[in-house]
Amino acid sequence: MNAWIKKNFNTILIIFILLQPIIDILTGIAIHVWQMNLTIGIIIRMIFLLFVLYSVLFVYKKKFPLPYYIVFIIYSILYIIGIILYKDGVGLFQEIQGLCRIFYFPTILIALYSIKEEIKISFMTLMVLLITYLLAILVPNCLNIGFKTYEITKAGTLGFFNSANEISGIISLLTPIMIIIFVNSKKIIPIILTAILYLIVILQIGTKTPLLSLGITIFFTYIWFIYQELTKKRLKRIGVSLLILIIGIGIILTILPRTNFYKNIKTHLDFLEVDNITEIFQDEHLIDHFIFSERLTFLNNRKETYQTGNTYQKLFGIGYLKQTEQEKAVEMDYFDIYYSHGLFGFIIYFASYGSIFYFIMKRRKDLDFTQYMLYISILLSIFLSFFTGHIITSPAVSILVTILLLLLMKQEKPRILLIGENKEPSSILKNKIKKKNQAELTILLIDKDISWIKQLYYQVITYKMYDKSYCYQNYDKQKEKVLRLSSVDNYIYMDKTNIKNKYIIENITPRLCFKNKKEREEFVKKYPKQKENSLVLDTK
Repeated sequence: MNAWIKKNFNTILIIFILLQPIIDILTGIAIHVWQMNLTIGIIIRMIFLLFVLYSVLFVYKKKFPLPYYIVFIIYSILYIIGIILYKDGVGLFQEIQGLCRIFYFPTILIALYSIKEEIKISFMTLMVLLITYLLAILVPNCLNIGFKTYEITKAGTLGFFNSANEISGIISLLTPIMIIIFVNSKKIIPIILTAILYLIVILQIGTKTPLLSLGITIFFTYIWFIYQELTKKRLKRIGVSLLILIIGIGIILTILPRTNFYKNIKTHLDFLEVDNITEIFQDEHLIDHFIFSERLTFLNNRKETYQTGNTYQKLFGIGYLKQTEQEKAVEMDYFDIYYSHGLFGFIIYFASYGSIFYFIMKRRKDLDFTQYMLYISILLSIFLSFFTGHIITSPAVSILVTILLLLLMKQEKPRILLIGENKEPSSILKNKIKKKNQAELTILLIDKDISWIKQLYYQVITYKMYDKSYCYQNYDKQKEKVLRLSSVDNYIYMDKTNIKNKYIIENITPRLCFKNKKEREEFVKKYPKQKENSLVLDTK
């Protein structure tokens, strides 16, 4: 059993990530239809967390997480004792549920970090996750079914999901991943369709968070682009891009009045009896109500409850219930953690989170556009945790934050994907690369006439997951092939007879691999621009 888990752990993790929308839909149905307090989502995610903990401690036998888990168990006992002593144990189950939900993030972050070398998550996997969430909102909206984003007054649709804040947070954190895919893809039609789907959904949800996150992402993306173009002194492209940006913003502003987002803004301003939006910034109450959605009021109320607690409760937390009723959370993660779990709980939480964040930053990869956008995702997680909440305190979102953090990190050994034809023995393929012991080598044997379903599967699972990937195949006169090797992804088979445009060969940037020097020399004679871009695999 342990051997099977070790072999398939990463696949199980990928499946779990892709199942997140389904889990959240089941949670929404459980709350809205079945009126369940203990949601299906928290049950499934806790089972998965236990599976991860078992895998780390007993399959991979890692000792790194043990000190934290021991401290957390001690704290949990003291927290529960405080609930029993000073709240008479009323709502104990709900208080424990809150404890598990809040500490889900540091617990799974430490666990997955301890087996970081075993985790391989593709950017395309995250892109599929985003598209699934978007479709799960759009389709019910088109059919005029599903749940509303707001219970009263405001407009908005959320499909069969329950929490607008959580879903908005997920979409927001995945927005930079979408930009990564767009920049690396040359298929314009899928890009346009995905962009339209994305814009329709974030404007129909009715919340501010996704649109704000999109604005932040576009701003930092454009800063990167400007820097790169100025470095290369391509001023004309800057002018063209600025024109495109202005046109894009103009289109969004044109359609904005017809969206739920705009309707909610107008409804909110009418409720506050504000004629000019500039009036908001002149009144503290209006700032709280319009900008923070009364979170500053919730913060003040929560603070007062905390101050009425005794010393024990201030150290270990006042919990989540006030008498028998669930007290309104601040919805600003850092404050919710502090007041609910006291000074000690806050220190335990952020000491672990901060330490892992430090370790990850210490081993971060060299900065390129992909890494830059990952930093934007992490920046959004920190920003949204403070202003909108439901990021690191929500298991549905925090598992995504965990994956994004791990993607920032440089692996101890470079990951190399070697692709060969199914008839080629893997033992021979292993010998094609020198010093293979200094790298983590994955061999993928595929049929020459691989189906589109398998192509899609490999694209989703392996896209930008490897540092290098090599595609090895014979290059002969009877069936002359041009083989594209990618530095990260996009390995394909192409028959020479199917190449309609010389541009495909002349302008490829990934490296090309040949069986021997003769084959490489023949190719370079025909395409001299690729001389520095081609190599011969070692066959000794």
